[in-house]
Amino acid sequence: MTTVHAVAFPHNVEVAPGEGGLVTVTISNTSKVIDSYQVQVFGLDPAWVQVTPDRLSLFPGDTQTAEIRVTLPADYPSSQRMISVNVVSDDDPTSFHLSNIELLVSPRAEMSIELDPTMVTGGKSATFGIVVSNDGNAVARADGFAVDPEELAEFTFDPPSVVVPPGRNQVIRVTAQGGRTWFGQIRARTFTFGVRSDLVGSAAGLSEEVVVETVGTFLQRPRVGRWMMSLLGLLTAAAVFAAVLSRTFDSVVDEAAVTDELIDAALSSDEPGGAVVPTDPGTLTGNIGAATGGGGLAGVQAELFVPGDLTTPVASGVTDEAGSFSLSNLAAGTYKLKLSGAGLEPLWFPAGKVASEGQDIVVGKGENPPLEPVAVGGLPVEVGGSVDAENPSDLSGVVITLVAESSLDVDGDALVATVEVSPDGTFNLENVPSPGVYELLVEKPGFATERRTVVVEPGEGLGDLELSLQPGNGIVAGSVTDERGQPLGGVTISATDQVVTVETVSLTEGAEGTFRVRNLPTPGQYTVTISRPGYISETRTVALSEGQLVGNFNAQLVPAIGEINGRATVDGVPEQGLTVTLTGGDVVRTTAVVSQGPAAGSFGFNQLPAPGTYTLTFSGANVIPQVRVIDVNPFTGSPIVNGVDVSLSPERTVVRGTVTGINGDPEPQATVILSDGTNVFTFLTADEPAGEFEFSDVSPGAYTLTASRSGTDPVVRLVNVSPTAGAPVQNLLLGVQASLTGRVNGFDSTARSVTLRLFLPEQFPNGDSVAVTQTDANGEYTFPSLDAPTTYVVAVYVNENAADPLDSVAIETQPSDPKEVPDFTVSLPS
Repeated sequence: MTTVHAVAFPHNVEVAPGEGGLVTVTISNTSKVIDSYQVQVFGLDPAWVQVTPDRLSLFPGDTQTAEIRVTLPADYPSSQRMISVNVVSDDDPTSFHLSNIELLVSPRAEMSIELDPTMVTGGKSATFGIVVSNDGNAVARADGFAVDPEELAEFTFDPPSVVVPPGRNQVIRVTAQGGRTWFGQIRARTFTFGVRSDLVGSAAGLSEEVVVETVGTFLQRPRVGRWMMSLLGLLTAAAVFAAVLSRTFDSVVDEAAVTDELIDAALSSDEPGGAVVPTDPGTLTGNIGAATGGGGLAGVQAELFVPGDLTTPVASGVTDEAGSFSLSNLAAGTYKLKLSGAGLEPLWFPAGKVASEGQDIVVGKGENPPLEPVAVGGLPVEVGGSVDAENPSDLSGVVITLVAESSLDVDGDALVATVEVSPDGTFNLENVPSPGVYELLVEKPGFATERRTVVVEPGEGLGDLELSLQPGNGIVAGSVTDERGQPLGGVTISATDQVVTVETVSLTEGAEGTFRVRNLPTPGQYTVTISRPGYISETRTVALSEGQLVGNFNAQLVPAIGEINGRATVDGVPEQGLTVTLTGGDVVRTTAVVSQGPAAGSFGFNQLPAPGTYTLTFSGANVIPQVRVIDVNPFTGSPIVNGVDVSLSPERTVVRGTVTGINGDPEPQATVILSDGTNVFTFLTADEPAGEFEFSDVSPGAYTLTASRSGTDPVVRLVNVSPTAGAPVQNLLLGVQASLTGRVNGFDSTARSVTLRLFLPEQFPNGDSVAVTQTDANGEYTFPSLDAPTTYVVAVYVNENAADPLDSVAIETQPSDPKEVPDFTVSLPS
């Protein structure tokens, strides 16, 4: 009979990866002796399980609780698996209680995206890549989307959606086109890119849709650039000027005709003037970009000087929208290149601050030597503004962070500057590199993060940015019902991420039982607790993405009270003086059993905290006490437990039976022991009736019954003694007894016999022997029914009167083992 009762609660545990789930095990000692119990968990990696305490020592009838905390790795996949909780007795390992717990590993829909590239310069269209990463633990499908605040662009997605396994990523290519202007400057167009993701497969529908967004910039060139407009104006002016001077040039040409000899003289000269009229001109082309990234830099002036004259350029040009420039009609020679522009620090190619630090550029006749791209930096500027908050006291602790959207140094830190907002809400970021495109973040724990894209022109700071501190925009909404499914108002719903705690109460009028927890900072993970006095609280976790609404967060509360009712009698008859004592947790109550009237024999306990495990002890004068363990669990059954009926016994009972040998004959004088771990009773089986035994005055309970006899293995049996029916008759079968068998050679065994004596070692050779026998006609002998394990000396003699042995050997017997003695070979005197 098992002496342990254990209840594991709850039977279904929902655990989120990376978090803990709690199982409570209530253990009761139903035996008559003190015992200790070990709690084991099968089916999980031991490193994921913590049992507190892992061993309990209990007095008879005592109840205690152990906690099992299961913590799964953050990347554990969504699944359902069964684990087992085993409670085993240290005193009797055959006494154990095994409970199964279903572990529900909740799916976690968590997506992140990156935009590659974050900024594209182009004309008709721009292509971005949305890199979708599944940071959750279940397979998810992500559908791409994009938003143009101007509603001018059209977007195409390739593919429109992707299925992403946990820990993997996929790419959605997005092409934006449309909204291109005919004239003007490059326009920075900011788009919102994102994905909407849902779980698929077995986890489908178990999580809310997750929406993740980011921003990208399309620097779109007009159809007709500024350089084209300038060229058209220049051509118009040139046409007018040419018409006016045409007549004058005709006469000048006639008077200033150049002879071949004059041209030869000019070409043979080594003077710098040769650069003015080259016969086979060269060209220099290059590209200028911003040191802070963002592609080519337009409007940068490129001036080319000869080393001997650094004041008057021999050629100049301005970079176009892509940052490219071209200097043509160059004579062969050595040059210096100067780069400058509004808001930019002058630079001598490739990185000199003065001309002497610049590189000499050699141009040969008709050559176009390649120039490495150059990154120029603008003058550092300041970016400032103010932050507005509904409550001015909330401005304390607000941090402004400026982050570069891209960088020429791919290993560099994206953080540009950070500062804390002053008490009046103003801020100022100094030494911000220009030009550049940045993302400005307004952050404070407990509030939503506001993001703003800012474009800094070369040498031009920003001082009038107006920002706002936004409250949390996450919402958890749902309804609460009671155990009958009826709406339950007045329930407190609390959501916390350990930094911010927001509470509300379910409605008691109108849409009774519904609630809405607002202003939760997102993204974030919250522990939501639903509680009301008199009901069992429920706790869950929910993850909110940016601005997410969880609208189906429904809960059902069950009453936290229960009842236990039943009957207690003596041999089925109500008796006076019977009591029932209930213990469990902090509850200790005693009630008398009704002894008269229609309700005679009945008892009851109400208003019990539930769920709970309670120990009921039934007692009275001249009766044998009994212990029952009852679970009151509204989750797995009714909170009211009826039918706890007990029949007490007014007297003790007997344990009787028979011990027989291997051949089925009764075994008198066999030893029989009855033990409950505390009390030990010993009995020798009777000679008449042979082999029978009887233990009287035995208390109800679990016992160990052991039968043994010299030279045999003990026979052990568990006996359950009932207070009403006693115990069934026990028939115990012993094995064969130990014996020694051997043979003596060297003489005619058919004509005579020799004597063999069996000694204990300390009595050999002159002491008393244990047994004496003679060889038979085959020279064989046997010593039956020996103690074991015992060491004996077997000695062979000429006859029963001989004092000196002819030979001897020591040998050890084993229980229930007929052992053979090595053969003797003797030489008998004639």
